[in-house]
This record gives sequence, structure tokens and C-alpha cells, in this order.
Amino acid sequence: MAIPCALFFIAANLVSAQLPSLTLATVFPAGGRSGTEVELAVTGGSIEEIDQLYFSHPGITAKKKPEPNAFTVTIGGEVPVGTYDVRVASKFGVSNPRVFVVGDLPESVESKPNDKPETAAELSGDSLFNGVVAAAAFDFFKFNAKKGERLSVECMAAGIDSRLSPVLAILDPAGRELDASRLNGLLDFIAPADGIYGLRLNDLTFAGGPEYGYRLAIRSGPRVEFVFPSAGVRGTKSRFTLFGTHLPGSSQANISAAGGRALEKLEVEIDVPSAGETRVDGLCGAGSVMAEGFSFRFKGANGVANPQFIGFAEGPVALEQEPNNRPEQAQKLDLPCEVAGQFYPAADSDCFSFEAKKGDVYWVEIFSARLGLPTSPFLLIQREKADIQEAYGSDANLGGPRFNTVNGDPVLRFESKEDGLYRVTVRDLFGNARNDPRNGYRLVIRKEKPDFQLAALVEFPPSKPDDRGAAPRALILRGGGTSAVRVIAFRQDNFGGEIDLNVEGLPPGVTSLPSKIPAGKTEALLLLTAAESVQRSIGAMRIIGKAKAGSIDLAHDARGGTVTWNIADYNNDPVPVRLTRDFPLAVNAAETAPVSVDPLEVKQWEIAVGGKLEIPLKITRRDEFKEVLKLKAYGAPGIEAFKEFDADAAATATIDLAAVKIPPGTHTIYFSALTKGKFKGKDVTLTVYSAPIEIVVKAETK
Repeated sequence: MAIPCALFFIAANLVSAQLPSLTLATVFPAGGRSGTEVELAVTGGSIEEIDQLYFSHPGITAKKKPEPNAFTVTIGGEVPVGTYDVRVASKFGVSNPRVFVVGDLPESVESKPNDKPETAAELSGDSLFNGVVAAAAFDFFKFNAKKGERLSVECMAAGIDSRLSPVLAILDPAGRELDASRLNGLLDFIAPADGIYGLRLNDLTFAGGPEYGYRLAIRSGPRVEFVFPSAGVRGTKSRFTLFGTHLPGSSQANISAAGGRALEKLEVEIDVPSAGETRVDGLCGAGSVMAEGFSFRFKGANGVANPQFIGFAEGPVALEQEPNNRPEQAQKLDLPCEVAGQFYPAADSDCFSFEAKKGDVYWVEIFSARLGLPTSPFLLIQREKADIQEAYGSDANLGGPRFNTVNGDPVLRFESKEDGLYRVTVRDLFGNARNDPRNGYRLVIRKEKPDFQLAALVEFPPSKPDDRGAAPRALILRGGGTSAVRVIAFRQDNFGGEIDLNVEGLPPGVTSLPSKIPAGKTEALLLLTAAESVQRSIGAMRIIGKAKAGSIDLAHDARGGTVTWNIADYNNDPVPVRLTRDFPLAVNAAETAPVSVDPLEVKQWEIAVGGKLEIPLKITRRDEFKEVLKLKAYGAPGIEAFKEFDADAAATATIDLAAVKIPPGTHTIYFSALTKGKFKGKDVTLTVYSAPIEIVVKAETK
């Protein structure tokens, strides 16, 4: 099914005065300790009648309090330490998500001002503080430390959907700055003497307010800076090395973190699962959809460490062997293979060599930026001293300006033109200024393996050509209405086949016809329709894509995606987006859709190639929407030639296959229009989708 270009891509615009929906701006605090209760407050739009919180883990539940927008949240003791999504819900639907973190430390919540050194909040060892930074202000803290004691100080901000860009500084008892972090909200501190130390926190641009919340942790427990290698083979027990601090049983690693502190190392065995997780902690960039893997958290006697993403390798992983900086030092590889390496130290360049026969075809790919790392990888393939191919980060943006999927990782198709020895060199384009051992990479050289991954998101089509805004949205169905989900396909190794889309987990009264992403295309709309009389519900659903690559069956669940903050103009500011940990559907039983478009008969419509098909339509208006609808057809290849037609209370859509060249086969089509009216007394512009219609185009018989 093709995206309705006239609706989605008129100047590639989207946000409009559509029907009102719940939006969740902040949750405070943005987490709690496993096995405890948390008093939680929320802010947002159209949330006056919210009565429910919906979490992506069933072990986290909430009870509404008498105070407005306040809940008591119970975190079950069985809920693993990790990051989850929370949404507010009411009889009118569900909101966009915000992050809710389940931790293992005692927690406190900001209850009085701590914007001066003399009113500094006191932090005990191994604890977490939930707070909000005010504009043009600092937050101050104090803590005790013994000489030589090593503590990790971490301020979670972007990871909890906060606008805060944290700047941390540790102060000695006299108020002098001992150490500071202006990039990632993380400090590795070793106390030079016994004493009471200060800690200062502010936003990088001194912005602040309710949307600038944080979770500030100070701990002596385990912290993992990175794991090496960063990938393992599915279904195996493999050895990995953890690099970090406070790792029981560790030894000195003889390398330092970016701040200059020495790291420890610990070898561990990890059970690599056979199936990936679509809801992993900490890897939520829109371009990370193709990075399949799982989250690992080291558990020691002294606590649970921060999460590390471990990807899936197609075969045994070779470790980069230094020195391999110069061509004559190139590390020999046997293809196909995967190599785990590091862009470290600064200005590092890694060379590898391999034998190839004439006609051999391999795909060469680097995973680094998609692993959430601040790298810009580059790869170069040479034979003898001649450059053959080079690749920079992909500039393919499948999601457009409102869901930017561009990433910095290169990929290329290599075909050997003659027998011989080849060399591939990888480096970070801006690595001269980076000296961080965490900046690793996976170099994958594989035989062609066509495949795909999917992302699903809710977007409203634009109401006017110059609309360049973006806003968080959720999937809501009103009685008698049809809503759309945009499904984006990330194709691998020139896979060009069509992808069949189906939905599982729909509540009673909600239907969805199978859809498809056509061959060679990257997206489609999936339509869901509610009966006029439905019951209120909210629950996660699965969007499953299936395809064939030759004789191989492919199947993948779509990952949800969301805009995190309102943006007025994407030409001025990039749209912040992330992947979500589930994809819920809310059925609004309190309201009906203002306008519905339905076929008079629900059936499979048949038509012969070259023939005509007439589909009678019924238009139902329930609110003050008086405009005649200008309906356009979408969904099947070739149907873009279908001419727009007017529809009032009823209409007949005539599809002439002499003019509209739809290929033989079964297709799902739909009609759509943009219309204006009043909803609850307010002017709105509404995108109307018809219920999907299945047609069968029969080939000519001789």
C-alpha cells in the first residue's frame, strides 16, 4: 500500500489542527526503585480527565489520587531494573510515551529549593535524587567521601525524555571546582581526601523549567563503560570483557576512560538469546532499527550496572589486533566475518586484508553510530595501492524531516573484479579529536543477505503546505472511525520484495485488513477501523511484516517510533525522535468519529484487467463537518492515476482499469480526504480515511 503522497508529502508537512488528543509532557519523578511505591505527578495537554497510567511493563501499576494529575505508582519487585515507557490515558484515548526508569538505589525527590550552596541537598552514598532545574539557576548537592573512594556521578536527562543538557561540577569543601563534565552528565570521581564535597548541576544553556527534569545518581557500585566485543552469536554462551569501575573480581585494564580515569576489566560469560528484543534499553535512535540485539546488565554483589547493548553477529566475532594502523600491518581476515574494533586511541586507523576471487560479492558495513556512539565511520577498500570503493555514513532519510533516520554508518556492496588480496581500512572521520575507548565498531563483511526491519509511527497529514511542525502523537480510534499507522521499511542488501503487513492483538470491534509495502518501496499506511459501538480499551498491538527473499521466509515485528517534543519548524530545529518500547492502541468509546467513509458492502471486490469496478460509498457525518469530501484513492500500485472525486452523503467510486493500471493480484485500497469543520465548538482540519477495501484484479484469460 503506498502512502497517500498528496496528503503525506505535500511539502513533506504534517502537524495540523487535527482532532484533540492527549499529550504527555512530563512525569515526575521519572522513575523509582524496584519493589516500592512512588508518588507521581504528570503534566500535558488535554489531560484534565485522565484516570489511568499505562506502562510498557505489566508489573508497574498506578492508582489515581484525589489530586489532579497525581498517581500512586507501584513497582513490583519482579520488575527488572531497566527503562520503560509510561503514557496517560482517559476515556478519550492515550498519550505519547515518556520514560520511566526502574532502579535499584534508594531514591529521594526534590521537596525544597537547593539553588544555593548553603541549601544544598544532601546525598547519601549509593542513592538517587529526582529533581528539576530552574532557568538561569544551579542545583547544589553535598556528599561525604573518604580519601581514595571512587564514585560514579551520573545525571540522566536525555535518557528520560528531558530537555536538560546537564553540566556537572564537583567542588571541594572550599567551593573550588575539582572536576567537571559538560558533555554526557557523567563524572568518575576519586576523593583526594576525607571530607564533604559539593556537586553543582545546571543546564548547558541555563534553560530550565518542568521539562528539565533529571535523575542524579551517586554510586560506588558497578559501572560498565563498554563491553568488548559488542556482538555475539545468537543462542550461544560467549565470553565478553567488561570495562568499567567497581567490577568485583576485576583487574586493571591499562586503559583510561575519556576523563582520564583508569578502567578495570572483567571477563564474563553471557548467554546470548536466540531472539532479539525490540524494546532494548538505551538504544533508541531512529536509525538504530537495523541494530538487532539485546540489553545486558552486569549484576554484582555490589549492585546492578548500567545497560549495555550487545548486537547479534552472523558468525564468530574476530577481535581487532593492534598494531594494524598501516597497510603493511593489516590484520588478515577470512570471509565472511565480523570484527569487533575500537576507534581508539585518537586518530586511530585500522587496516584489514582478505582474499577474494573474481566475481565474489560481499556487503561491507560498519555498526557504530547506530549503536548510539558519537562517531562518523569511514571505510575504504583497496587492491594493492589503488582505491576501489569508499563509503561514508548513509544519508538515506526514510522517515523524512519528522522522523529522521539518517545515521553515520557506511555500507557498500563490494564485487571483486579479479582474484587477489584486498584491504579495507576503517576510521572515524573526526577521530583526531576523540580519545575514548568506548567508541567501538563492528565491521561486518558478509555474503548477500536480503532482509528488512520495520518502524511504525503515528503521523497526521498536513493541513496546509507550509506546515513544518512536529508533535508527539498516539494511536487513537473513535467509534466508527479509521486511523492510520505509517510503517517504514529499512531494507538490507538490496532487498526489494514486497512486505506483507498484518496486525495482532486488536481489541473487540477493531479490524484491520492486511496491507503491504510494495516491491521497491519503503513505506505504507496500515489502516485500523472501529465499529460504531465499541468499548474503551488500551493495549499493545503487534505489527508484523512478512516477506520472501528467494526461498527464505522473513518475518519481523515493527518497532514503535515517536516524536519526543513539539517543534514549530523542522527547518530551524531538528525533530527529536526515538524508538518506543511498545505500540499501544487506545479505543475511545466516549466519542464517535466526526466523519466516516465506508463501502456499502464489506466484501472482496473483483475486477478483470481492463474492466471497470464500481464501489458504492456511504459518508456518515456526526458533527459539524459540512464540506463535500474530495476523495482520492490510495493503496495499490498504479492507483495514483485515479482522479479525485466529490462525495457528499453518498458516492460511487469508479475504478477504470483501462486508465488505472493496477496489476493482477489482491490489493487493499482506501480513500482519503482533507476536510474542515467544528469539533466541540473548535475549528479543526481533519484527515478522513475510509475503511480499507480489498480488491482482486484478475488477469486476462486466453
